[in-house]
Amino acid sequence: MTVRPFVFSCDAHVAEPPDLFQKNMPEHMQEYVIHAEIGDGIRVTKIGEQVILKMETNFTLHKTGQQDAQFAAQAADRSCTDAGDNFVSDCAVDTTRRGARHLDLRLADMERDGVDAELVFPSLGLMLPRITDPAAQAKACQIYNDWLWEYCEPVRDKLVAAAMIPCVDFDLALAECQRTADIGFPAFCLWEGLNNYNDPRWDPIFALAAEKDIPVVFHTGVGNINIRALKGPGGALFNYTRQMNDAVDIITQLIAGGVLDRNPNAHVLFAEHSAGWLWGLSERMDEVYHGHAPSISPKLSRLPSQIVRDQIHCALQNDTGSVATRRGVGIEALLFATDYPHSEGTFPFSKDVVDRMMAEHPDATMDDFVAILGGNAAKLFKRANLQVQVDARVKELQRA
Repeated sequence: MTVRPFVFSCDAHVAEPPDLFQKNMPEHMQEYVIHAEIGDGIRVTKIGEQVILKMETNFTLHKTGQQDAQFAAQAADRSCTDAGDNFVSDCAVDTTRRGARHLDLRLADMERDGVDAELVFPSLGLMLPRITDPAAQAKACQIYNDWLWEYCEPVRDKLVAAAMIPCVDFDLALAECQRTADIGFPAFCLWEGLNNYNDPRWDPIFALAAEKDIPVVFHTGVGNINIRALKGPGGALFNYTRQMNDAVDIITQLIAGGVLDRNPNAHVLFAEHSAGWLWGLSERMDEVYHGHAPSISPKLSRLPSQIVRDQIHCALQNDTGSVATRRGVGIEALLFATDYPHSEGTFPFSKDVVDRMMAEHPDATMDDFVAILGGNAAKLFKRANLQVQVDARVKELQRA
């Protein structure tokens, strides 16, 4: 068997029990319960009675080519409660995601895909930012975080849990950061679309993250944002492509407002926004910082491009050309992700993607690939056991 670098996917998802919030939200907060209903081939996600998102249940059946009829039939026969497992195959390769809910099956999927560890985000919980009531949003985040911590307990050397942080109130956000840090969470997930990351009131949160060595993470679409901004011809291509713009906005706000400059030990990771644009953004911010100097306030102690090199990280997956951006932003800015179990991710072809990445960049060293595929993530999340595995794999590569 070919020896490969240790692979840490910085974007993966777990599927919560479908009644997690219904069972645990207090009676007076039931109007803010996140749940899903399936009927007539449509999955409808609601908060209380408010419809938040509609999606065809067979949306995930495309992966590559024509679906295998046997696996498609199996998926169609599953119940609503197994909706998180309904990921099936093409005609050549079984792409069924059996581990969306079940840990033993997940480990088998990871082994098959050549993935050693994952940073995990929610499924239903992706809608947490859509809860508008501050107290209800905070309570729902606590419910999810407590469930996730217990769920991952048997496999903490494999699944790295990102705590969902309520962001409609600064005090509640800081409180949940502190609570989950005390529990042992290695990541804080904040919301997109707030358009306020230049606000100094974020400083205590980023200061806590720096003090605790806990990176702040953003996942695409996790925020009260319009994910279907363009309707009509070209809508899907436009809407999914522009999701990288949310990361561009947050990075620019955090740097322009001085939040990262004042908290130089805080690190920020962007998952599922791609990465190839980061170099161009860095150069553009430097150009503006110099060219419009009289208007720039606050003044920064480092150029924007240096803050990016020091503190910003982006996960790439199918966009393997992003490896070239290491020349402009540094190797530590780049990490790998599979987006398991979502169909736009790399499962079960992640090994092929890694091979393509290496083939496309003959000027990159094995040390570069070791860093991108897992070494950077092990350092970022301060997981000593994972760093041991990274180092052990490096020794295997050296012997091979």
